[in-house]
This record gives sequence, structure tokens and C-alpha cells, in this order.
Amino acid sequence: MSSTLTIRNLEESVKQKLRVLAASHGRSMEAEARDILKQGVMLKNKALSAEESLSKKGKFNALIGTWKGRLSTDEVMQVTRGE
Repeated sequence: MSSTLTIRNLEESVKQKLRVLAASHGRSMEAEARDILKQGVMLKNKALSAEESLSKKGKFNALIGTWKGRLSTDEVMQVTRGE
């Protein structure tokens, strides 16, 4: 399935950094943006799942389950802070 997404008003500095990242990975800016969006969505999905788990089980027990390789330390801290 293919779709088009247009991003307007992207700051020039962000665009330039995206260009540099894409070049460093040997791919187009579009491919780089797709990968960044995919990673961001997956990270958010993990955080939401962990947050849902925290609310169902109690913070300590859910945190232990979350800690075991599913999220990084920073991601766990974001979830526990409600970010």
C-alpha cells in the first residue's frame, strides 16, 4: 500500500539535518524520513503499551516486565514520568 504525506513548514535547519543524516546512511531524504517516522511511531507504540501495562498491573510489577529488554532505560523513565 502506498500513500503520500506532505510536510509543510519544515524548518530549514531540520531539513538540512535530515539531508546530512540521509547522506550518512546512503539513502534519500524521503527514505530517511520514512525510517525516522517508523522508529518514532514504534517507540510511541511501545511507550503506550508499557503505560497501559503500568496502569493495569501497578507501577512496580509492570516496570519490571517493561525493563526486560523491551524498552531502554530512557524509555522506561519517560513512561514512569508520564511523558
